[in-house]
Amino acid sequence: MKSHIFIIGMMGTGKSTIASLLSKKLNIPFIDTDKDLEDILNLSLEEFFKKFSEKKFRELESTYFVEHVNSSNCIYATGGGIIINKKNRDVLKNYGRTILLNASIETIIKRLENDSKKRPLFTNKNALENIWDERKQYYHQCSDIIIDTDNKEPQTIAKEIIKKLIYENK
Repeated sequence: MKSHIFIIGMMGTGKSTIASLLSKKLNIPFIDTDKDLEDILNLSLEEFFKKFSEKKFRELESTYFVEHVNSSNCIYATGGGIIINKKNRDVLKNYGRTILLNASIETIIKRLENDSKKRPLFTNKNALENIWDERKQYYHQCSDIIIDTDNKEPQTIAKEIIKKLIYENK
């Protein structure tokens, strides 16, 4: 049953912002998986990565994600690495519509430099390019809709997604 809306993409593409806007416009609750995990763990992602590891975080993220998709319709702002795990990719393909928010590396860097949230994997342009190269095939395999977010306001992106969702349901 495809009932959820999953927002995927690299860090800094606007997943949390767009999920929140879609939630208000469509009157569907949204879950920010990174924020929920930070609340549950009582640690920021940066602290968790330092104290444990990215690998341990990915295991917890996957367990949390797979268990939560049995809830009623939600919009999920997923962590950028959600697509690394095959189980998560299966959930994205089978339990909802998956929207990839795409942005250039330059746009992502600009957004992250202005973002107060610490991103444990954001160190420099080269690191971002490597992450994108490792993940892009999974992002594209999982996505039903791809939205370019470069030079667009969040409201415009949300409207574009809603139009595409409506068009696909006709």
